[in-house]
Amino acid sequence: VTLTFDDGPFPETTPKVLELLAKHGVHATFFVIGRYLDGEGERAVASREVLKKTAAAGHLIGNHTHDHSLLTNITHTQVLDQIDRGASSIERVIGKRPLLIRPPYGQLDDFGQAAIRDRGLDILLWNIEAKDMERDDTYTMYTELVHQLAVKDGGVILLHDIRWSSIHILERLL
Repeated sequence: VTLTFDDGPFPETTPKVLELLAKHGVHATFFVIGRYLDGEGERAVASREVLKKTAAAGHLIGNHTHDHSLLTNITHTQVLDQIDRGASSIERVIGKRPLLIRPPYGQLDDFGQAAIRDRGLDILLWNIEAKDMERDDTYTMYTELVHQLAVKDGGVILLHDIRWSSIHILERLL
């Protein structure tokens, strides 16, 4: 089982995810939105600190683009900008460019695939999800997640470190 988290870092929720993972000796991959790390506002500063702690704890950090644009609905220039700016924002914080990318919504056209390949990045999608961005019933989401894991004999789980419901699911899962 591979745990992955999208759409962070969020100063309110990501630290709790990190705490749970540490408690159980589990590592995960976090796909980060670059714009959350940019600027000198209080939230950006806090988000950078959370990302530094995430990387320091040994978790992998992946690029989830600069602002979570659907890459199949924007121009080629914008696709390149989303990938590159997201990577640059992450690199400024943790000191290295991410080697993994997860396109928002898991959608990528031929141009996006070529752009990612040209940058030497690996795409990591998922095959198990709780649909935690769409609902809040943690018992049902947890039950469905465990069922998917059993049927598929493991897999790559997609959760979101920006949702409290995901944290409750993670706690039960671990």
